[in-house]
Amino acid sequence: MDFNNNGSHMNNNQNINNNMGNLPYGYQAPPPYAVPGQKLANAAMVLGIISILSTILMTIYIPMILGTIAIILAILSRGLKSHMAGQAMTGLVCGIGGLLMNLGILVSSLMFIFSHPELLQDAARTYDTQFEIIYGESTEDVLGQSLEDWVNETFGLD
Repeated sequence: MDFNNNGSHMNNNQNINNNMGNLPYGYQAPPPYAVPGQKLANAAMVLGIISILSTILMTIYIPMILGTIAIILAILSRGLKSHMAGQAMTGLVCGIGGLLMNLGILVSSLMFIFSHPELLQDAARTYDTQFEIIYGESTEDVLGQSLEDWVNETFGLD
């Protein structure tokens, strides 16, 4: 067996085809073509996906910041072209989706808190108690006013 393909069983056409893909000595391969805006589109897609994931993990500021940046990068990646790349469109949709989901959660949470101020009063009372247990001083001594008193004044509770 001839493993070096130097045998007489090969004709000239087969010998020429073995060198396909190899550039002759002294020639360099052309550089890969870079699509304008592709890096911005990829960054927009990654940030948009992270925005949605961080919304699911119940954070507030991270999805708002990342979603806004994803939207801006997706729009910038388009440049002067009339259409967006697929990654840019994914980043735009995910950024908008993460932003809207986060705003929806934030608004519904605030509506719930302001419609049930007695829950906030109980939480403030628990905070004051835990603060005194942990630090040995009351919040009135440290802050000048307890959190429960502040909540009562703010919401007009008794």
